[in-house]
Amino acid sequence: MDWNGPLGILRRAMQIERDGYKFYHEAADRAVGERGRNMFRGLAADEEKHLRILLVEYRALELGQGWVDPAQALEKEFELDPANPDLPGEEYPQLSPIFTPAREPSLEGDIAALEFGMETERLSYELYRKSAEEQTDSAAKQAYELLAKEENRHYEILQSSRDYLVDNQTWWDSEELPFFEG
Repeated sequence: MDWNGPLGILRRAMQIERDGYKFYHEAADRAVGERGRNMFRGLAADEEKHLRILLVEYRALELGQGWVDPAQALEKEFELDPANPDLPGEEYPQLSPIFTPAREPSLEGDIAALEFGMETERLSYELYRKSAEEQTDSAAKQAYELLAKEENRHYEILQSSRDYLVDNQTWWDSEELPFFEG
């Protein structure tokens, strides 16, 4: 497989989204507060959506049908266990720069999980941004740009959560609600 070609990039991205889904579920299970758990669960749900888009795109390209509009890709219904998906093709032979032993997820505390998530989202954003820049196909560019935008949004959620948690030592009180819902 050409790992720098469309199918290779999509396959690598599917692994990242799958691993992100697992990480956010683990972080949710270990988070101290209910609001933190909900935020992490919301991010995991987003990773599942991203994985669905990537699977539809991969399958369409594999069948020679071209790129699918991401909104249409999300409308396709199919069974998916995002923690253990049956991904097409082969596993990327090298460890992802995102989930490697050197970057073993830190779930020692909420702040550590938020910081790990931030770095993960930054690295994912870079993959999608670079892939978008290299595309000549407008539909491919649109798909990668959407995913880059989503990863950036995740980063901002995590950063805002981290900053609030560091400053206040709590996951929002009843008076101070976050700008998003988990």
